Amino acid sequence: MGDSTDSSSHPFANMLSEASAGHITLRMDLEQFVYLDRDCETFIQAITQVMGIADSVSRLDPWGLGEHTVSDSGKKLTSGEAIVQRFKSKSRGASDQSDNSVYAIMQAHLEAVKDIQETYRRICKQITDHDADQAAKYAQLVKTLPRQPAVSVPQYVSPCYVG
Repeated sequence: MGDSTDSSSHPFANMLSEASAGHITLRMDLEQFVYLDRDCETFIQAITQVMGIADSVSRLDPWGLGEHTVSDSGKKLTSGEAIVQRFKSKSRGASDQSDNSVYAIMQAHLEAVKDIQETYRRICKQITDHDADQAAKYAQLVKTLPRQPAVSVPQYVSPCYVG
């Protein structure tokens, strides 16, 4: 992300601009900047995993809910097809920007986390750009602070077709 922010693509555009301009002041140890950045990265990875699962669900075929069933009279079972299409559109709809699918909601969360992370990065840069001792301390903390345990996302199990 550069210094320019477009409010249509950044939920926290005003906050990003204020951070870049140096108008936001915080009382935080540099250690907290390191952990906050790492936590954002972990959250971004978890959101990305959920988005991948939602995308997989939207492309799953068959579901085994009768969506391909044809009656003895040759008529297709439309209720099975309708419910499968509903599930698919709720996992990932036609527009990743405007629908109410899991994928679109996670995309909005992803952008928010990225903006929060970038805001704190800009604030940290303001601090470290003006103080060589703080810059050296921050660089050392990035190298030496222990990593926090990763978030584990449950494994997705796709439904199987029973025919």
